[in-house]
Amino acid sequence: MALLTLLALSLTACGAEQPSPTTPRLLASAYEPTRSRLVLIDPANLNAAPSELAVIDHAEGWDVEGVVAPSGDAAAVLAVPPGYSRPREDAVLWLIAPDGKRLLAENLDLYAGLAFAADGGRIAVARNHQSGSRLDVLDTRDGALVAAYQPDQPLALFPLEIRSHQLWAAALEPDGWALWRLAINAQGEIGREQRWPLGRDAMRRWTISPDADAVAMEVRNGADFWVAVHQLTERDAAPEVSETQDWQRRSLRSLRSDFAGQPNQPIRRIPAAAAPAWRSNGELTVGRWGGDGFTLPIAWDRDGRWLAVAAYDGDGPADPGRAWTGLVRSDRGLERIEQADIYALGWWRG
Repeated sequence: MALLTLLALSLTACGAEQPSPTTPRLLASAYEPTRSRLVLIDPANLNAAPSELAVIDHAEGWDVEGVVAPSGDAAAVLAVPPGYSRPREDAVLWLIAPDGKRLLAENLDLYAGLAFAADGGRIAVARNHQSGSRLDVLDTRDGALVAAYQPDQPLALFPLEIRSHQLWAAALEPDGWALWRLAINAQGEIGREQRWPLGRDAMRRWTISPDADAVAMEVRNGADFWVAVHQLTERDAAPEVSETQDWQRRSLRSLRSDFAGQPNQPIRRIPAAAAPAWRSNGELTVGRWGGDGFTLPIAWDRDGRWLAVAAYDGDGPADPGRAWTGLVRSDRGLERIEQADIYALGWWRG
């Protein structure tokens, strides 16, 4: 996992803004050997004592995986419970809300990801077992099954997003990776609408652009990492890509991709890069390495003002060095959160 989360990043200046009572807070996981504390960090004062939102007990040595709902008022966390040891089959799902946590589902894949609907009312989860895989859409109030999709053949499935009545997912098929767009009807039935082949190399961190015109993902072949961007429509316009090479000097610059792609083909391959993250204006931010230290995007806040990052003091995947979490603002550059062993999950408005 550590080798798959490395690089330095690039980015366009985000608008400077003074903190206000409505400023979102960064939700992060503070790891301990047998539990993880979910804490809220004030972006205007990164090293003030964080407030604790919830505590998740887990099997010794396993951290949690989680996401924040697009609405910002709930989060979902996967954890291997105490006494269990199979991360791909034993994970449980906790819903985190301002009034506490509640258990929603069991027997899930810790690494498959989660996908909230925009209003936080539904969440998609994956069951990737040796006997077969299934995508479930659950009601976040009580964990009730809203819809389910089980392919005819065993696959690994990774839910990416729920947009209205569509569920986007990545699938590891016998011949390689593909992006699926699934339709959910009123009867709780799910059918596949469209499929885009993505390639045979190892992939993760798939993310759909805000307008659903493109998908970006982190790709690995041996020691080589890159970000691939595939166009999903007939439009010729490529997304703007921003990247930063030197956070030590807080150098911010933007790069525009000036080529067009064809549907189902990569419109850009960004070498020595990983961890793509879309900004709300459609800009794609990627992490790149080179030189001393590198930075990986984790999540933009909803308004595109702050970017949470994971930073490393090594020089690439083979030598990542020490890791820490930080925040990027155009008026301050990269700021470090001094608390150790934390990882940002997303932006909280609850």
